[in-house]
Amino acid sequence: MKQPLLPPGHHSRRSGSLLRSGRHPVAARRFTLQVRLRGQMGPACNVLCAGLEEAIHFGESEFPAFADRNPWIGLDSLRRQIWILLDPETDSTR
Repeated sequence: MKQPLLPPGHHSRRSGSLLRSGRHPVAARRFTLQVRLRGQMGPACNVLCAGLEEAIHFGESEFPAFADRNPWIGLDSLRRQIWILLDPETDSTR
């Protein structure tokens, strides 16, 4: 059975619940960024950020030779989490 098409500007009940982010406080829309170093047990840091671009800028500013450390980046938009996994620092990346 086909669902009827909705006119522009109208959302179905299902999609409307996902689009109502304006009701949530700003802190609820932020991501938790966790940076980990390969071979170490715990995270190197946990911070809040606005999104993926801010997470990458944070990594570049806080970790020397960020791009040379083979960053792997993961994003979970439902849980509002971002992970960055970096190679450990070597003499060539300092």
